[in-house]
Amino acid sequence: MRELRLLLVEDDEDFVQQYRDVLEDYNEALGKHIEMCVCNSLSEAKDKLDYSIDAAVVDLNLGNGTTEGGKIIDEIKEHFRVPVAVFTGTPDDADDDPPVIGVFTKGKHGFAEVLDCLWQTYDIGLTRIMGGRGLLEERLNAVFLGNLLPTLNEWVRYGQEDRERTEKALLRFALGHLVASLDGDETPCYPEEVYLSPPLDNKLTTGTLVQRKADKTRHVVMTPACDLVPRNGKPKANSVQLAEVVPEDEVHATLEGKSEQKRKLKQQLQKNNYRPCFHWLPGAYRRPSGFLDFREIQTVRMNDFNSEYEELDARIAPGFVKDIVSRYAAFYARQGQPEIKTPKAQ
Repeated sequence: MRELRLLLVEDDEDFVQQYRDVLEDYNEALGKHIEMCVCNSLSEAKDKLDYSIDAAVVDLNLGNGTTEGGKIIDEIKEHFRVPVAVFTGTPDDADDDPPVIGVFTKGKHGFAEVLDCLWQTYDIGLTRIMGGRGLLEERLNAVFLGNLLPTLNEWVRYGQEDRERTEKALLRFALGHLVASLDGDETPCYPEEVYLSPPLDNKLTTGTLVQRKADKTRHVVMTPACDLVPRNGKPKANSVQLAEVVPEDEVHATLEGKSEQKRKLKQQLQKNNYRPCFHWLPGAYRRPSGFLDFREIQTVRMNDFNSEYEELDARIAPGFVKDIVSRYAAFYARQGQPEIKTPKAQ
């Protein structure tokens, strides 16, 4: 049975006992296995926080109205990857930015509601993947021991030549092995995986989503990434190529046939098996679905780009960019063979 390790930060012993009773009933009634570690001060919480914790419940006001609970959340945000639920009598003081996933009010909400919130997050495997004892750590350890250490002398030599460049190369090396470990995985993806939103950097690259200021239409950058990398202060490319994202209903409106035929054609469009000029982009969080239309390619001079377009806080993930670029190239590489007439036999 999977076990959720919960850190409770609460200095009122009456509340602590009440929560223990609720937790015992919760585990027994629902067949869960949640283990709770209790601490009542900032210093004690710091001592007990480690990578074995899957989630935390924090009271903001600890001891004579202090707000040490907020400092504990800051400590978690800085050093640990676990979700936090705030359970307090002063919810207006709560900061609902990550890692806080829920703010609950004593007297209004029950502790079981807090547990429900945390268990739902835990049950999708979040901390088993991203937590300090999760799958990422296991795979990184495998890369460290099996791939990096055997070539350590070479990396040391590179570092002596250029430490900063070597550090970035090590990051690429580790990430490359992690990505390669998923190659060939045919498990269906979810729409959120298609986008990096928001991306960790704001560089313009292949797959960046932008919006034209004049008419609010969405577009995807198709210019090769290598041409957009600044060299000596400016990119190699003099212009940016953009493919327009056409709303899904506009493309569906062009389909012909009876309702059942249209339904099948819509399915083929989503699988990119119909009309090679289109590439489907699924709808995701704050991202409406649509089709990249390779017939609607626009070229904008680099000097005019920032005045005419604005970047959206999303980029298509590299694994999906490769498929888009391949389909884009194949569409424009098509060339119908000329009719060939052979001489009549004598």
